[in-house]
Amino acid sequence: MQDNPLSDIRIGMITKKWAENNHVYSYYLATTASTNDLAKAMAFEEKLLDEPLCLFLADHQSAGRGRGKNSWVDSQPGACLLSSWSYLINAKPQPTTSCLVGLAVHRALSATWPFLDWNVKAPNDIYLGGKKVAGILTESVIQGDEVRVVIGLGINVLASPKEVSTATSILESLPPGVPLLGQDWTACLDRLMFEVTDAVSRCEDPLTPSDQHSLLKALNAHPLLQEKYVGLESSGTLIQSSGHKINWWEL
Repeated sequence: MQDNPLSDIRIGMITKKWAENNHVYSYYLATTASTNDLAKAMAFEEKLLDEPLCLFLADHQSAGRGRGKNSWVDSQPGACLLSSWSYLINAKPQPTTSCLVGLAVHRALSATWPFLDWNVKAPNDIYLGGKKVAGILTESVIQGDEVRVVIGLGINVLASPKEVSTATSILESLPPGVPLLGQDWTACLDRLMFEVTDAVSRCEDPLTPSDQHSLLKALNAHPLLQEKYVGLESSGTLIQSSGHKINWWEL
């Protein structure tokens, strides 16, 4: 059996080098239980108090977490972006933060690979067609007047877990003959930092009309959606075609 030429690539290490080049504080481990747990534990360490953004990275998580009791399963070590983006902010995040972050990740991925079928499954999943490619977990940590919002972001980049039939990766989804270039990944990271930073800066704000329409389009593009959404209020409340209302943060 020939070695897989991608088996030596470590997305975490590549992303750490990108962070260093962009003067972003980064903390990288080959293996950790959960990057979000690590980010929260270190949120207010003295050496990080002057860092508006800290990026925590790993090649493998032994106890990766999703929303509620869900877990995040990664494929072979190094094939996924396993990250937590920890922002020091001057406000307490509102429920719309989750909406804004989801839209930010969708925009970054769509801008990098606009020919792929990106869509959003509320409240925290990014799909390619009918298969999940990324998950988001947004949490906050408060100490006195200081607040850190921690955004856990897992993206299947080079591979997806073989035991999860409903998952895919960016590489698996590219058209024949289209490689996943290193410059594409760094461009994606550039756009992610821009979009997510902007989302966090608006964590106290209601959704704008542009946010609302962009999210509705991304949500209704999800092929497994059973009932279309006809509205999204500025508070993050979704309105289904039946007239039923669902709070984004209660999904």
